[in-house]
Amino acid sequence: MPTSSKSLVGRARTTMTASAISALLVGVAALGCGDSVRPIEPRRVTVTRNDRVNESSSPLVVHVVSPPATDPAIDQFVHDHYAWLDTAQHPIHRLLVLMTGTGQFPAHFLFVQKEAARLGYHVIGLEYVNSGGIAKLCRPTTDPARCYEDVRLEIIDGIDRSPLVSVSQANSIDNRLEKLLEFLAVHFPDEGWEQFRNSDGPKWPLIAVAGLSVGGGEAAMIAKLRLVDRVLMFSAVPDSIGKGSVPWVGSHRTPSDRYYGLAHNRDGFFLPILAGWDSLGLSAFGQPVLVDTAEPPYGYTHMLVTGRTPVGGFVGLNAHGSTATDSFTPLGLDGRPLLLDAWRYMLSASPRRSGSLDR
Repeated sequence: MPTSSKSLVGRARTTMTASAISALLVGVAALGCGDSVRPIEPRRVTVTRNDRVNESSSPLVVHVVSPPATDPAIDQFVHDHYAWLDTAQHPIHRLLVLMTGTGQFPAHFLFVQKEAARLGYHVIGLEYVNSGGIAKLCRPTTDPARCYEDVRLEIIDGIDRSPLVSVSQANSIDNRLEKLLEFLAVHFPDEGWEQFRNSDGPKWPLIAVAGLSVGGGEAAMIAKLRLVDRVLMFSAVPDSIGKGSVPWVGSHRTPSDRYYGLAHNRDGFFLPILAGWDSLGLSAFGQPVLVDTAEPPYGYTHMLVTGRTPVGGFVGLNAHGSTATDSFTPLGLDGRPLLLDAWRYMLSASPRRSGSLDR
């Protein structure tokens, strides 16, 4: 997508059902690839919650923001960021930053973003450099373990480490998040975005990081480097050598009790993901629990598993994507995601500590 063809969608404010808004927002992301140049303004859409039983009718608010609108130097991977908050919930003063899988973008993950907002989070669906597939890039190399780490670090901070990716500082996760928070704080000063930033950048101890597949790996890498509030890994970490995990997963600044994982037992990456969870120390909090036949709090485990049939069946990477991607996650007859309880648990469960960890 040429950079010049992507600008922020013009100002609009609309009220409609949540099901209708989901279709609209995906359409907005696609329309962003047109040739016309539009004003650099945030789009604010108000989403009513009349599709939910026994909940307030007060709205969710979502801001649809083009990455170049926050920093003109961002010149690749420019699908829209999404920023959410629930005007009816008492804020928990935590920010959730969600990163997508390979070739995906934030408009593909509206279910999880909206649910986090309903639980009181400020929420960002972050567009970032996520194409190519790290497994495809690194497995043929002479040192795949080092490759995984170098590629992931370069995506985060934009420091050149690997010939397999080219991520400038402007296009890094760090810069994108910092500039988006600054943009939101300036344009929406009454919404509380400023609390998640300081002069050095994002306030990581107030931030929960999450992602699917490669995005879940980036979340875990951020938590390796920095103390964060919580880590949610959907079908992650997929980095592997054979069926085993990779060394970078084994040490981390964020304590193990803040990590939560959800994976599909028919995912081709399932065994490496379990190995990664073990390296992260999650077995200290209980064995994996099949959420399809259990109820929260799932014995307070930090390892959740599903075997539900994804939308489209067990084809390709559908099972891998079904833990969080809107188009693959299974739905009930009422249209709600069947993994909703698992997501809520991961977003809100109090960390359960092992004897050796200090929160």
